[in-house]
Amino acid sequence: MTTKPGPSQPRMTRRGTERKAQILQVATEKFLANGFDGVSVDDIVLTVGGSKTNVYSYFGNKEGLFRAVIESLCELFLRNFKKVNLSGKDARTGLTLLGTTLLKSLMLDKHIAFQRLVLAESGRFPGLGQTWFDDGPQQSRLRIAGFIAQCQQTGELRNADPMLSATLFHDMLVFNPTHLSTIGRPPSTQAVNRHARQVVDLFIKGMALE
Repeated sequence: MTTKPGPSQPRMTRRGTERKAQILQVATEKFLANGFDGVSVDDIVLTVGGSKTNVYSYFGNKEGLFRAVIESLCELFLRNFKKVNLSGKDARTGLTLLGTTLLKSLMLDKHIAFQRLVLAESGRFPGLGQTWFDDGPQQSRLRIAGFIAQCQQTGELRNADPMLSATLFHDMLVFNPTHLSTIGRPPSTQAVNRHARQVVDLFIKGMALE
């Protein structure tokens, strides 16, 4: 997905910053509800007020605004996950905290709508899928990999490639619950928490010192 350069960026006054955030918020709601084709810049301006010049000034064009929405949502869904305090946590406790916190965010209706949107539009905009991967799943895996490496240094887990181990853990954790939700069969909160505990248990056993 290429973004045409827009006019020179306006000076970001407080009012300008607030207007940009408002445009992004409205665009997010409309893209999630209606997809890329179902939303026009005119639709967004009609809700926000002002003129299309504001959208073009801040985001370049509709495609640039769409990419900004994807990046913003990736950051939103990982915000609590990145704040998990792992200080002093053993492997089981830390991985359980990371797993349950991540799933709590990914099972939100808003995230499932977001995932459907990315899947629907990534074929048309190849760069979109890469943006989602880099700012979403890859960031989760990197955080998990860092904690796994820490547990390897303390002797709790056996030595293995931390990133590969994190990828396997992440994908075991995330795929089934989010896949079921995407096709309209969301598991219960109890089932999700049980799934997280089972994944951690399986992973810990597989990574135990030999």
